[in-house]
Amino acid sequence: MKSIVKFFVVICFVAFFTVSQSQAQEKKLVTGNSVTLGFPIGDMESLYDMGWGINANIDYNFSKFLTGRFDLGWSTFKNNLAPVDGIDFDNLDVWEFTGGLRANISVFYLEGRGGYFTGINQWGVVPAVGLRFGKLDIQGSLTVAGDYHWGGVRVGYYWGN
Repeated sequence: MKSIVKFFVVICFVAFFTVSQSQAQEKKLVTGNSVTLGFPIGDMESLYDMGWGINANIDYNFSKFLTGRFDLGWSTFKNNLAPVDGIDFDNLDVWEFTGGLRANISVFYLEGRGGYFTGINQWGVVPAVGLRFGKLDIQGSLTVAGDYHWGGVRVGYYWGN
């Protein structure tokens, strides 16, 4: 966990200095929606199967190199535990409230978000990499929130220009 935090601190510093050297771009707010497939990792893998989710995505472009990111999302993971004494275990439903920064390098980007995850009631981080082709966004991420870890593949569509 400490290496992930160090990694994002370095990325934020690099993004800050890159932005300060770049030409300013008109600021604009862009919104979109995305669908995510989640893959439990580690201890979470023994409790839950693959999940899926939907997100509302908000980007604020500080420059062509740096973007502020905010996500509101819901994900669900199917419980894979067998019933005990006739009691079924519930699926895991998680609401995500995250924000962070994206460093844009042509169509490729690096992103780091942090936030709160209900359902597991934990604060966590979400490092991600992705490709952005116009309005289409394809992203791979790793969510680390307490003892819960899952990888994700997300496909999004941004409604603005």
